[in-house]
Amino acid sequence: MNGNHLSEWLRSIVTEARFAQGLFWWLCLTNVTQLVQLYLYEGKSLPVEAVALLLMEGLLRVAGLSLLLALLCSLLPRFVRRGVAALSGLLFLVDVFSLTHYHSVLDAGLLQVILATNPQEAVEYMVTQGGDILPLLAVALLLAGALLLYRRRGAERQGHFGTCLSRPQRRAFFAGRGTRVLSLVLLTLFVGSVCHAFADPEDSPEKLPCSLSVGRLAANLKQSYDENRSTAYIDYALASQPVEILEDRHDIPKVIFVLGESTSRHHMQLYGYDLPTTPNLSRREQAGELTAFSSVTSPHAGTMAVMRTLFSFYDKDAAGMWYDYGNLFDILRAAGIHTAWLSNQESSGFYGSIGRTLASRCDEQAFTSHLSHTIDLSERCDEEVLPLLDDALAGDGRLDLAPQSDFFVVHLMGAHEDFKRRYPASFAHFTAADETGGAKEDAASRQIRAEYDNAVRYDDYIVDAIIRRVEDQDAVVIFLSDHGEEVNDVRELVGHGDESSAWQHDIPMVIWTSAKFRAEHPEDVRRIQAARDHAWQSDEMIHTVLDLLKIRVPQYEKEKSLLLD
Repeated sequence: MNGNHLSEWLRSIVTEARFAQGLFWWLCLTNVTQLVQLYLYEGKSLPVEAVALLLMEGLLRVAGLSLLLALLCSLLPRFVRRGVAALSGLLFLVDVFSLTHYHSVLDAGLLQVILATNPQEAVEYMVTQGGDILPLLAVALLLAGALLLYRRRGAERQGHFGTCLSRPQRRAFFAGRGTRVLSLVLLTLFVGSVCHAFADPEDSPEKLPCSLSVGRLAANLKQSYDENRSTAYIDYALASQPVEILEDRHDIPKVIFVLGESTSRHHMQLYGYDLPTTPNLSRREQAGELTAFSSVTSPHAGTMAVMRTLFSFYDKDAAGMWYDYGNLFDILRAAGIHTAWLSNQESSGFYGSIGRTLASRCDEQAFTSHLSHTIDLSERCDEEVLPLLDDALAGDGRLDLAPQSDFFVVHLMGAHEDFKRRYPASFAHFTAADETGGAKEDAASRQIRAEYDNAVRYDDYIVDAIIRRVEDQDAVVIFLSDHGEEVNDVRELVGHGDESSAWQHDIPMVIWTSAKFRAEHPEDVRRIQAARDHAWQSDEMIHTVLDLLKIRVPQYEKEKSLLLD
């Protein structure tokens, strides 16, 4: 098929389709939210020329998919075309609301929350958010009314959802060379964008339909369904593991486990780094409140792999699946210890699946966001998790308010890429001029290292803020990062995931104890301090926690605990 035949074919379809042209423009208009999303989550950190290219490619994908969908709908019954138009308009309103309140278009995480909401909760939410929802509905009704009026009065004009021109007039309208050229150019550029998606290893051709809200909705529904099935099976497998308490002498009222992200001990003042990245933790160590362990490593260099081992008896060398092993939270609940999972990471999606599953084993669970975007695109600073901790400490989520022991996990975004998204502007303490050493000494590399060091310093502030909340109690705070990070330290590499890299396995682990704890539990303090230089791997964490809490189950192995006698 040559260019003339292709343009004739396109023109004949569009000419004969009453809604095709108007539907194309309507789909383009109602999917501008996709471009806003691109800018918010990828473009804000790029230079101007890169932002322009990013948005141009996004625009081509929206326009190309809109054209293909409009042409397809022209072959289908009228109610299908109107249904697609109405659905796209509705999703546009939902995306505007979601962008305003959650900084994201509708995704699988938000969709799962919606699907899990009962009618009473939905009504309560609508009443609470009525001040923002009603204006959007009013605008929608006004636009719908204006459109109907326009169609009635536009007997001699082409409307958004159809044309009132006669067939010869329509053929004449679409017969111009400019229209043929524009159609061919748009399709050519769109095909180029698709080819780029197949060629770019960081892109995914499966995500192309998600450039339109209707395609994204279909993908999100499938993802939500698959995740719910997978989660249900894993929950069943976890619940099937027997819990047998052989001994229970737990006497620590409060333990807070702070799980960091991508924090390397090689960039921490606490471990001898030459920049003051941990002023708070270093001060507490000098005061004798805190023990920094010097030889702790992670079993893997990626979050998902580490999360499978951290709170279960499944370790790096274990066979089978992680959920076929006993987990810490079911044991603690059986021992009467109140548990809570408080997270600033995503609650669904690929990265959030294990965290959400572990959270479901706790008495309480709370997330700062229900987005399922990839972790590196989040812009929620870790201080947003502090109100969740305040509520948990106050007992707001408990059915039984009687005094009892607590074990809280606070899951941070830590120092994960993109580093400058991890801290507020007020924490931009270091600049490129402060950075020395490293495998690359150019200005761009030094700036990346400065941003990483700022993220580590902000991490120090958050951990200290958590400690301050329990300073006057009989309490322990454990801080551990899931894995380390390379920031052009020993080679030209920024990131993690290389299982052979020692720098990506070297992690910080600290245990802070309150004055009251040190007075009430001197033997525990002695064992903690004695293990300061003990070589240990974090996939044995469950044995250490059970050892500290003095709880014994058949799977517990004393020799795997970090603590020494």
